[in-house]
Amino acid sequence: MTEIYREISITTFSSQNSDTDVAALRSLFRAAGWAAFVILLGMLIHNMNALWLEPTYLGFVDKARDYGDMAKIQNAVEACTLSEPQLCSFKYSGFAHMLNGLLFLYLAVVAQILFRRSSPVLGQLAFVAGLLAGLGFLATGVSDIPGTVYGTLLRELNPAENDAILLATTMIRGVVNIIAITGLSLFAAFFGRAVLKTGVFSKWGAWWGFTLLLPGLGGLISPVFGFSYLVLVLPWLIWLGMQFRKLAGS
Repeated sequence: MTEIYREISITTFSSQNSDTDVAALRSLFRAAGWAAFVILLGMLIHNMNALWLEPTYLGFVDKARDYGDMAKIQNAVEACTLSEPQLCSFKYSGFAHMLNGLLFLYLAVVAQILFRRSSPVLGQLAFVAGLLAGLGFLATGVSDIPGTVYGTLLRELNPAENDAILLATTMIRGVVNIIAITGLSLFAAFFGRAVLKTGVFSKWGAWWGFTLLLPGLGGLISPVFGFSYLVLVLPWLIWLGMQFRKLAGS
């Protein structure tokens, strides 16, 4: 039994440090590895949308201006059909955001457990940041899917307020998405610092996590700076998934 499993199981389960406790931890970390890879898939969907589908088929070329054009937003919301799946990028992003939000909540709990004994303060900070990321991404997805349905109903019943409703929903989505990106960047930084301190994972991904502070903190100044997280997060998620799977022994 490795030292890390001995320490974690004593603080998380009981002082007995039984084989059952270790098996539970392995399952916990194995699931965390899968969670990181599923989030990676969601981020690849976002990259596909931002870099291909939305500029090619929906006209979102200038990220600083086009996402504030309510005519383009309305077209993107209403254009999606089963016969033209290339126009459904907003729905793809919405479902990916919701799933990623739920999985980040799980990773937040796992980070707290992983560092509970070896680096409790950083573990708690990673937990809070993970909650922020998870709730932010979940709220973004809720805005994209059920929020869009509700917004469409309101626009149909209040046609004179069409643009105002679109502006309000776009504003809400943009704000919660920035909260999500900031939470993600802080989670990567706190998690990486804890890894460097404890040596539980390889160091390259821990250092790479600090690059996510650039879009996370930059997005608090201007949302345009936050978009770069979509590319920067990919290597970090691959590292995170591989390291959790290795820790679980599979």
